[in-house]
Amino acid sequence: MYDQLKTRVAEMIAQPRPIKPQTQRQLSEHMSDHTADLTSFLLSAAEVLEDYELDILFGPQFTPTLEDRAALADLLFHWRPSQAELLQLVHDLCDEVDHAIVELPDLTNAKLTLHEVMAERYVKLLRLNHAPDAATAAALRDALPADLWALAVALTCDRGFTADHQRWFAAFVNHVCEHRAIHAGLLTTIAEFIARQPDLTHDALIEGVQSLLRATKETASQASSGHTYWSPDVAQHHCYRGQGEVDKELVEQRQLELQWVEAMAEDLQSFSG
Repeated sequence: MYDQLKTRVAEMIAQPRPIKPQTQRQLSEHMSDHTADLTSFLLSAAEVLEDYELDILFGPQFTPTLEDRAALADLLFHWRPSQAELLQLVHDLCDEVDHAIVELPDLTNAKLTLHEVMAERYVKLLRLNHAPDAATAAALRDALPADLWALAVALTCDRGFTADHQRWFAAFVNHVCEHRAIHAGLLTTIAEFIARQPDLTHDALIEGVQSLLRATKETASQASSGHTYWSPDVAQHHCYRGQGEVDKELVEQRQLELQWVEAMAEDLQSFSG
């Protein structure tokens, strides 16, 4: 199982990823201190920068997405890597993957020499040793289609999920699936909510979801109403385009989020745990 994990993670790290805007801005600052073009600098960055500079500069490039983590879910059904195996994984990645590929703004690709700091960050943020136990994963599999099951396993690895949270989540997902069709948006909404709850008693969760519902309604209402601002930047901060023009795409997203929270609140009322 370890070999399969190593192969997949190596492929993930090596695959082309667009350069993040914040990375591009910071690269410009660093390159002003070095007489090299961007392509050359990416090749030499691992040698000329300190570990903490590499982490700050390339951290966004080596932050796995939720989709990355979901792609490994099947390996975690009956197995979780030990801490020793995770350390070995970082070492093996550095030995076997020479470069990551960065997609530049002009759509060309450049090689970024892989450093241990980059591999270590990526492996750590995969949170592979936080996967649910086999019984909990099986309970989720019984309720969800394969793609949503992989997403659910990835979500239960997030910070805030204890073993109790994972079991509660699996039971509640089964309950929701008995009442309505579930999709990625609703599944993610449930996971993000429960990860923030320190108290899993029914009364505490009802109080928490009602608070979330009020906040979500307020956010959706704010996005739907125009307002004049003195600065476009301030307008954007308050969910508007320009100086007060309603962002229709954002309004639709906020309405969807409200629907998901309303569905979760409704099903939580009838859930006994």
